[in-house]
This record gives sequence, C-alpha cells and structure tokens, in this order.
Amino acid sequence: MRKSLSQAEILIAGPARNNADTLATEVDTLLKSVAGFKKAYCLVIESDSTDNTLAELQALKGSYPSFDYVSLGQLAKKMPKRTDRLACARNCILDELTNNLLYANVEYVIMADLDGINRSITREKIESCWDLSEPWDVITAIQSDRYYDIWALRHPDWSPIDCFTLRSRLEGVIGKDAANTLAVKAKQVVLPSTGMIEVDSAFGGLGIYKRDAILAGRYIGLDENGNEACEHVSLHNDLRKAGYRIFINCTLVNSAHHIDPPPPLPKGRTMAGIKLLQKIGVGLFGQERFHKYLDLLKKS
Repeated sequence: MRKSLSQAEILIAGPARNNADTLATEVDTLLKSVAGFKKAYCLVIESDSTDNTLAELQALKGSYPSFDYVSLGQLAKKMPKRTDRLACARNCILDELTNNLLYANVEYVIMADLDGINRSITREKIESCWDLSEPWDVITAIQSDRYYDIWALRHPDWSPIDCFTLRSRLEGVIGKDAANTLAVKAKQVVLPSTGMIEVDSAFGGLGIYKRDAILAGRYIGLDENGNEACEHVSLHNDLRKAGYRIFINCTLVNSAHHIDPPPPLPKGRTMAGIKLLQKIGVGLFGQERFHKYLDLLKKS
C-alpha cells in the first residue's frame, strides 16, 4: 500500500564528483518535482572533485533549507575504481537514511544521478507514479530516444547478464565492433511510450524506492574478481531476494538521451588539428548539416 504524497516525506539523494556545471539546475529541478509531498529533503554525497563542486554544494545548502551534503574527501587513492567509489557514496546515503534522525520519517527515496540526465523530470511525472496499479517497490526512469542504461539492466530475456561481460566473451568470436553492437547497442532500444516493465534491475539515472525496499540491500561496485561492476545490480539482487518488485515506468521520462562525457581527443591529434577538421567539415557541408551529422554520430 502506497502512502499518499501529501502525507509522505521523501529524500532526493545522489553522488557527485565534478558536477559543478549541473548541480544547481539538477537539484532545483528535482526539488520542484516533489513539491506535492508533505516534506522533501535533498542529500548529496561528494568525493574527489577537482572543480567547483564543493563551492556549489555550499551555495545550495545556503539556498535550500532542506538541502545538505557530505564530502568523503579523496577516495580515489584507496578506491581507485569508479564503481567502488559510487557504491561507497550510495551506501553513505543508506547509512544517513538509517541513522540520521532528520530522515527518520522519510517513506520514499529518489536515488538520482546529478550529471544532467534528469533535466526533463517534472512534478506531474513523479506524481503519476502514485496512480499506477502495479504494486511497485522500486520504479525507474527511461529516455525518450533510446534506453541507454544496459549495464544496470537485468531482465531474463532483454539483458540476463552483464552486458560488458557478454561483450568481452563475444569479441574473440565476432570481433570488437560486432560484439559491442550485439551485447550493448542492440539492447538500447526505444521503449513504448506507456506501460510498466518488470525487471530484476534497472536505473536509467533515477529510481524511486520505498524506504524499506532500499534499506533491504547494499551497493557493491566490484565483482568477485575485483573488476568494476554496476553497483545498482547488487542492491537490486538483495531487494529481489527479499521479495521487492522493480519496474521500469515508460512514462517516467527523465531526458531525451543520456549525456555522455566528452570523448578524449584522438591520440596524436592536437586541439588545433581537431579545430582544423571541424573547419573543413563546416566548409564542405555547412554548419547546420555538419552539426546534425555530429549529433547522429553521438547517438549511433
């Protein structure tokens, strides 16, 4: 049984590293989306930032009475792998939810990425989740172009195992590009505009959790061999074992597509060389057509 929004308290939480450019907009968007709740809090766990993220967090704390943050300092020296640090940050959120009296009456948690992926979240989209007939304990978001988050996805038919493990196995059989297409890209499909898909794990940049559900597990960012693993999968395995149900909500669209970090410069190419190639491309095709072509490459 879901508690009504007007009677429920909710916590928005997520990790941050070098998110100075997106934090303010993301936090503002997410807090506006939960305006219908009895009370809303926001908690950010930061580590290893080299930009102005800490200054942004301090400014947000001064602007929003319900906002707080914890800095874990420099984790990279003792946790060199990114997913291990993400798991640590997300587990810190679980610990705060359990031990901080401020969050004692929180019934729902929105776990959110803060890199700009949730720019299209609205109050109407969040509140519509409370009108669904499916008995969800966890509900996750999608993108309107193609669903990108295959690493966090587990579904017996769609993506039964780690997509990157599958890609690695296939590379020796069909080659690198074909393996990536079959293991990852072919699964990044356009989903229906409505409906719920029950899964064993999913994220997509945002998940809404019942309090007892999210506290039934822990995040683990490494596999048994010490390799990087998607930290959401371990949590969701624990939840599923405890009997909780996880869904992708096809109307909970948080953006058109995922924002990937800019790719590194090609080896042997200087910035001047890159700019020269861009100038040639614009000269040959025109600026509008050239940039449309770049957008297509990004989405492919």
